[in-house]
Amino acid sequence: MSHEAGIELPLSPESLDSGTSVLVTGEPLTGKRAVMLELLDTPDRGAILATTKQDGTRLRRIFDQRYDLDAWDLRLVDCVSKGQSLDGVRDTDTVRYVTDSGDLTGIGIELSGFMREFYHDEDIEHARLGFDSLSPVLMYADLRRVYQFLHVVTGRIASSGFTGVFTLDTVGGDRQISGQLTQLFDALVEVRETDDATELRVRGGDFGPRTWTAF
Repeated sequence: MSHEAGIELPLSPESLDSGTSVLVTGEPLTGKRAVMLELLDTPDRGAILATTKQDGTRLRRIFDQRYDLDAWDLRLVDCVSKGQSLDGVRDTDTVRYVTDSGDLTGIGIELSGFMREFYHDEDIEHARLGFDSLSPVLMYADLRRVYQFLHVVTGRIASSGFTGVFTLDTVGGDRQISGQLTQLFDALVEVRETDDATELRVRGGDFGPRTWTAF
């Protein structure tokens, strides 16, 4: 078990097979991002983060609360800041800015570029990719386009031997959407709130509990 922002999680990120893509689903504010960050833990300390909910600076700060950033090789694809017209929105070697969460072509290009970079880095054998969250993407783009986008990205994750972790809010009709998207993933982590605790369970993998477990 590890800690992230005070949360203890019953997960074993070291047990995630290379080439695996995981979908983390649950209602908003149930700790899905903490689950995603936990599963990004890799001895190689190389990660790519795509953010559609908060700007890259904030997600980087959250990542730093969980890990020591100085020890990591981190790349960011920021799909928020350009839309907010934030100052200092200029691409760097480690941060790329995409117009909005609906620019699937732009997101795909930047993710592929960073994945290629890590793939050819002799010091990083198994990088991990975190995507928080698919929900804003689905507000901009129809399900068919998102499905095709994820088919390509998860395929590249598999062929490169990396690991991918994607979050998705499930509210109302979104449960049907998550059911259709789930088939693209190797494993599923479900998160839920009960009267007593927040719980999770893992389907399709051996990196966490298969029955509902509090965290």
